[in-house]
Amino acid sequence: MDTVFGVSYNGGVILATDQVNARSILMYQQNLDKIAELSSHSAMGVSGPNCDLVNFSEYISKNLALYELSNDGLRLSTHAQANFCRGELAK
Repeated sequence: MDTVFGVSYNGGVILATDQVNARSILMYQQNLDKIAELSSHSAMGVSGPNCDLVNFSEYISKNLALYELSNDGLRLSTHAQANFCRGELAK
C-alpha cells in the first residue's frame, strides 16, 4: 500500500510519501523516492508499481524541460503543469 499526501499552507506545500516498494506480502525495496522534482519550483508525489511511477515521473519531467527549451526559457506555471499531467494520465 502506497502513501502519498500533501499539505498546503500560506507560503508553500509539504509533500510526504513512504519509501517502500511492496506488493502483497513482499517488500522489494525500502528506499524508493516517490517525490519527483519536475522543475526548480515544482514537485510531484507518485505512487503505484515501481516501473510506472519512475517512467511517468521522468516522462513528465523531461517533457516540461523540453517545453522550456523549445519556448526560449518560458516555464509552465504550476497550474499548467498540473493540467499537462492530468492530460497525459487521461491518454
